[in-house]
Amino acid sequence: MTAKNCATNTMQDCLAEAEQRCMQRGARLTDLRRSIFEILLAARKPVKAYDIIECMRDRGQRLTPASIYRTLEFLLGHGLAHRVNALNAYVPCTGPHEEQALLLFVCSGCRGTTEIDDRVLYDAVRSRLAGLGISLRNGCIEIQGICRNCLQA
Repeated sequence: MTAKNCATNTMQDCLAEAEQRCMQRGARLTDLRRSIFEILLAARKPVKAYDIIECMRDRGQRLTPASIYRTLEFLLGHGLAHRVNALNAYVPCTGPHEEQALLLFVCSGCRGTTEIDDRVLYDAVRSRLAGLGISLRNGCIEIQGICRNCLQA
């Protein structure tokens, strides 16, 4: 998000940063966008689109998958969320990283994610992939493994 790290801020701080980011880009964080971003923040793990539909239903709103996906695309496009391809799910952006230089660790045990903001490592992996004739589909490199908590359990 910004220079502050959303992972260590309160939900209200993260929402205020998201609002500010949208305004800086000439966009609006509508009530629906805000609600879905809140769901991502509160989940503390990757959330599938259909889980968002259920959460919104629990809040009294019936939404179609198309409106959920449009809203998620908005959040992705404004650097407020990331798509975890390995899980077909979404997480809020929690770091101050450059949007195009993200390593995302995904624990195959608990499904937790951690953003890794390391430009040197990102560039090295991307360069090595390019040397092998592999081009990234988006700017995010996902790394799967087991987190410390799952290893200790």
